[in-house]
Amino acid sequence: MYKRILEFWMNERELKDLQKAPPGFSDEVKRFLEDLGRSENGVPSKLRMAEVERVKHVLNEIATLRKEKACRVLAAEVVSDDTLFDDELTVPKQPKEPPAKVEGAKKILVRLLRDVASFVGADLKTYGPFKSEDVVLLPLQNADALIKRGIATEIQRKS
Repeated sequence: MYKRILEFWMNERELKDLQKAPPGFSDEVKRFLEDLGRSENGVPSKLRMAEVERVKHVLNEIATLRKEKACRVLAAEVVSDDTLFDDELTVPKQPKEPPAKVEGAKKILVRLLRDVASFVGADLKTYGPFKSEDVVLLPLQNADALIKRGIATEIQRKS
């Protein structure tokens, strides 16, 4: 479900018009968040709550983008071009990079001691799957969690 949410967000950022949500999308998102909030599955609660926060951040971004697009459509219907100043006619482009990154850009180079399934990092990028002995550059928050759990060892910190 997380991939579907990210895909919807990316499409909303790239497309000029509002995109139509898949049938039942809102209900699926609500169930996904509820499941994240209650499910253990061996994942420490801090990581689950961090994922919930990332999902909520993306959902807020989607809502903001959709509101901006709706306002542009409504404004275009109500206000004619001849009543606006020249600089008001241009619409600023949406940034191509996610606007906020958790923990900044700090990364840690780690060596994995066990196989690790793919996961979405604190920077909203997908990492993995990885095999034991792989050396990877991970966001600080994710690397520290793996190190504390004995799944990885630190090699080098980068900013």
